[in-house]
Amino acid sequence: MNAGPYLRSAEVTRRLGVSGKALRLYEAQGLLRADRTPAGWRVYGPEQIGRLHQVIALKSFGFPLSRIAELLSGGLPDLAIFLELHEQVLRREAKRVDRALRLLSVARAKLAEHGGLSSDDLMNLTKEIAMTDKHNEDLSAAYEAIAAKHFSPTDQATLAANGYRGMDKPDVGWGVLHEEATRLMKTGDPRSPEAMDLARRWMGKVFEATGGDPVLTRKMRAVARETHEQPVFAAASGSPNEMMDFVGQAYGAAIAAGIMPKPDDTA
Repeated sequence: MNAGPYLRSAEVTRRLGVSGKALRLYEAQGLLRADRTPAGWRVYGPEQIGRLHQVIALKSFGFPLSRIAELLSGGLPDLAIFLELHEQVLRREAKRVDRALRLLSVARAKLAEHGGLSSDDLMNLTKEIAMTDKHNEDLSAAYEAIAAKHFSPTDQATLAANGYRGMDKPDVGWGVLHEEATRLMKTGDPRSPEAMDLARRWMGKVFEATGGDPVLTRKMRAVARETHEQPVFAAASGSPNEMMDFVGQAYGAAIAAGIMPKPDDTA
């Protein structure tokens, strides 16, 4: 081994700003492979450093490690499309944050100019913030009430331990999948290779949350459908149950095509 271009773990963490724990996690996930010196030290060559730069960049975009592994292995059909969908999700969130910042900026400017805010100014600012907060509270309350009907405390603990944050919480991963599903639904063909690949990743995210438990998976689907039927969710999400039906058809097609194994019982 030529020691020149190889860096030890400590040097990699210093130069790239990534922790040793993260390096070991990336190795465990199959995203990175370290070489070893005769003394057993981990070292990383130019190719591995380049790979690590890719992992860090994709992680900064908000992709989970499982999705990063697919992207780097060529497991997704078109990286450009996937990045575009991810960008659309982030832009929507940016618009919401930008609107809130503009409201605060206007309030600060008026405060600086007049030494105070009029009752009308405060009422308008409060109204805008309250509308946003009320909408978020309504979403949360609708989901929590339905989840409590279907999920036991053990179910809730399992979902939380697996990283599922609830349908009312922002999740860029789900947002990207919804954007992709919206695009594919326009073709109307759930048996297309792209739709089946979407279903594979969609159900993979579901199984990640439920741990593959078929009973919990059924409960999760029931909660999703019932929640989507609530007016507050329907107004915000359009026709999500139609999307679930499309993904379900694509999932069935993927199983029939041998792309995904048939589950023991998720019907």
